[in-house]
Amino acid sequence: MINEAKLLKRYGSPLYVYNRLLLMERCNNVKLFASTLKSDLPEITISMHYSTKANNNVAILSVVESMGLNVDAMSPFELEVAQRAGFSTDRILYVCNNISSSEMNLIHSKGVLICLDSVSQVETYGKLFPGSKIMVRINPGTEGVGHSEKVKTSGKATKFGISEANLPQLLDIAQKYELCIIGIHQHLGSLFLNETVDDYITGVQAGLDIIKKYFQNIEIVDLGGGFGVPYQSTESPLNLLNVAETLVPILKKFVADYPSVKEFKFEPGRYIPCESGSIYGTVTAIKYENGIYWICTDIGMNVLVRPAMYDSYHDIQLIYLSEGEHKQVTANFCGNICESGDILGKDRVVGLPEVGDIVIVKNAGAYGYSMASNYTGRPKPAEVMINSDNHPELIRRAENLDSMLRPFGKLLPLPKMGNFLK
Repeated sequence: MINEAKLLKRYGSPLYVYNRLLLMERCNNVKLFASTLKSDLPEITISMHYSTKANNNVAILSVVESMGLNVDAMSPFELEVAQRAGFSTDRILYVCNNISSSEMNLIHSKGVLICLDSVSQVETYGKLFPGSKIMVRINPGTEGVGHSEKVKTSGKATKFGISEANLPQLLDIAQKYELCIIGIHQHLGSLFLNETVDDYITGVQAGLDIIKKYFQNIEIVDLGGGFGVPYQSTESPLNLLNVAETLVPILKKFVADYPSVKEFKFEPGRYIPCESGSIYGTVTAIKYENGIYWICTDIGMNVLVRPAMYDSYHDIQLIYLSEGEHKQVTANFCGNICESGDILGKDRVVGLPEVGDIVIVKNAGAYGYSMASNYTGRPKPAEVMINSDNHPELIRRAENLDSMLRPFGKLLPLPKMGNFLK
């Protein structure tokens, strides 16, 4: 069993903690999704691409790589850690958004297939590397899916992809620079569950129809994903087999009508790491002000920004270090950042803790640490992986004042800060 108090004492509070077995189980689930599709489409490659932006820890990526999945990278850093985790270039897709010419040069030099997001970016790439093979991202125009407007990536209001109205211009630019468009990508958003599978399917069909209407000899079709996980007890886990079975007749018909296609890609997104990760923290204060209980913690919005950014829900558990009765209250959980939006959870019915008790924020394995920051000068925490024998392994050191100040170099010649400038 995991001893939360010992982990915090050893690695510091707050602390990201991941479960390797659960991470591997989620990888197996998406492999089963792929094999279900493959059984009905034996001539087609089915590729599952983990999105590095969900969690970019090289230890997480190494597990994903060992399970045989592919990966999406979206920055030079993500590409570097993916390669260090063991992904070969043919298992990496660079899905970028509004990047510079210098970044394009880097990706091209690595020999990684790139997916471009706009007519403007395709023209920039064509000037640099005429005759290259590329993928492009389209916006099928259907309403995006997701738990927040900020994560919907399809429809008229999103910045992503090339709309149908601009596809003729895209094809002219590709012809001008002799670019070979071998793949089409689309992505509707993040976090669809059983109740919104139909929205995902509608978007898939719209994208396939656009491919048949405008493009010839496409080999790769990336149907995105955003496979969701239940954040609340009222939500059910996504039935991946049902999603696969619903897709089969649609994909079979497309393959029959469009014989050049060789591969379907999918992006499970948060589904892979989310439930394997939690944040352990400490209750630092208890307040009762204006009729409201506040349970104050050291898990600030710099550690987990999702509740502040998206109004996202995370289940929160308390571990009491002392025995006895705990008064039942309705309370808000907050962090230690000087912002009114620094709220972890509102109106939670819990036993009132004491200062020093432990708080655990669940489902933090995706878009948790990868979105963490040093806002207000707070250091980012350590990350630990719990292995199959319940042994904790440190997979990223916690930041401290020295590591945060080091980039200033000689701009901060303060002897009292130690010898980190040397």
